[in-house]
Amino acid sequence: MLKLIAPTAKSILSSCAKRKYRLASTPSFSRNFASSMPIYDDTLQQHQQCAHSLLILGKPGGGKGTISGKILHDFPQFRHVSTGDELRQHVRNKTALGIEAKKYMDEGCLVPDQIMIQMVMGDAVEAVEKGQSLLLDGFPRTMEQAVALDKNLDVDLVINLCIPNETIIERISDRWIHSASGRVYNYSYKPPKVMGLDDETGEPLVQREDDKPESVLKRLQKYEMATAPLVKYYEEKGVIQTFAGTESDVIYPNVKRWLDHQLAGDEAATV
Repeated sequence: MLKLIAPTAKSILSSCAKRKYRLASTPSFSRNFASSMPIYDDTLQQHQQCAHSLLILGKPGGGKGTISGKILHDFPQFRHVSTGDELRQHVRNKTALGIEAKKYMDEGCLVPDQIMIQMVMGDAVEAVEKGQSLLLDGFPRTMEQAVALDKNLDVDLVINLCIPNETIIERISDRWIHSASGRVYNYSYKPPKVMGLDDETGEPLVQREDDKPESVLKRLQKYEMATAPLVKYYEEKGVIQTFAGTESDVIYPNVKRWLDHQLAGDEAATV
């Protein structure tokens, strides 16, 4: 269920099988980012569709984006929010948010919570206005982020992808991109038609610094320290299911069965 907090907004109720949306005020952000916060109306219309907040946890390069795409195909009520994709877009566009985030990304550090939550909440409120549920991948990554997110979103579904480190290092090291468009290629399973060149423009492909083997290993080590405890956190909340394997096509059928079961009550609630 989504529980939103938006700037200068009053609490409102939205009926959906006795579910509620709550708007109050967002956590304060640093002065550098406060001016770029989106402004929302004081009230939102009531929504008839049940809404959920679904998180996908997993190591960097562990297939979160692939699984998200399959979920969006089979469960169109969800809106995808990939914080990694959004961050890279901000960096490419050299927005104030992107310039600040790039300082941390270049050093292999996690982007501060204020920046990440600001991005997530902008999409969250827009999704609720359209009666959509949220599908988040790439956030939260730390306990601090999870606690902060809980103040804004009522997380009721969590998928944890458990992929071996060796598989991830091999998978990410083979990944190259076309910088201008963001198109991604992988020499293991989705290679370009001509090695080193973008299929559509013929322009050279590049490998991001954080996709190089040494950077991947560093990110996995950071994950183990900062993100792994989230599994226990959500286990205690009773909202998580772990799926292990090395191939998304093998893992996803189990994910779909679990989601079908978890969302089965929504159709009855809207009749």
